Amino acid sequence: MNKYIFKNHRLLHETQAQISIHERGFLFGDGIFETCKIFNGKIYDFAAHKKRIEAALQILKFSAELSDLENKSHKLIKKNAVKNGILRISISRGIGSVGYLPTHESKSLIIIETLRERELPKEISLGISKIISPKIPFKSMNSLPYVMNKIAAFEEKKFDLVMLSEKKFIAETSSANIFWVKNGKIFTPHESCNIVLGCMRKKLLKMPELKIKEAKATLATLKNADEIFLTNSSFLLLSVDKFLDKKLVKTRGSEIRKLLEQDLKNSCK
Repeated sequence: MNKYIFKNHRLLHETQAQISIHERGFLFGDGIFETCKIFNGKIYDFAAHKKRIEAALQILKFSAELSDLENKSHKLIKKNAVKNGILRISISRGIGSVGYLPTHESKSLIIIETLRERELPKEISLGISKIISPKIPFKSMNSLPYVMNKIAAFEEKKFDLVMLSEKKFIAETSSANIFWVKNGKIFTPHESCNIVLGCMRKKLLKMPELKIKEAKATLATLKNADEIFLTNSSFLLLSVDKFLDKKLVKTRGSEIRKLLEQDLKNSCK
């Protein structure tokens, strides 16, 4: 099956998608990436993802040509004949370095590609990580803490591990925001707890009927939770079956997933 990508303004076969060894994204992880859900051949909530890209570029102090990003993404989805899958947008600062310092000659590189949705295990189990969650509110190319966390989870035969902030507050997992339920009330880590500010997390916080409370909570709180669920743009919402040795219920998470699935269908008609 042929697969195409966009490299800046060029639509290329993936075998032609070569990048320079001097690209700062390769050398230093100096860049960002964003993953969006493709449903029915359309991109779910693209505006929210673009807004997060713009915020990340502002923090990293470099610019990229984003005016035709959505148009190119839809062209790529059509070219690759993707009905359901993942759109990944990677943006490197470009070429030009004096050691770690970027030069003003750097021109950013944008790679857009489509990916298959990954198959999820039948049981979603979580453990506790020894790796501190980094203080980066967006998806950085410098993702080594998350890579090592996912390797540790694989070695422990878990779906993922819960990472903590340097102050020992609940933060996130390798690739998802975390929520927990106690006595019917829903909680999620406060944005100051070293978390990626996920688009699905933001969407749920904006639903007034859910009354989600942001909290600075320790592991003891999570161990005492009735229910835990994870969110990201790939799987929307995933209910956790087991945290450590404790089996969990699935009530609020199931009903919220239905809300997200309905929003997905309405947005991608």
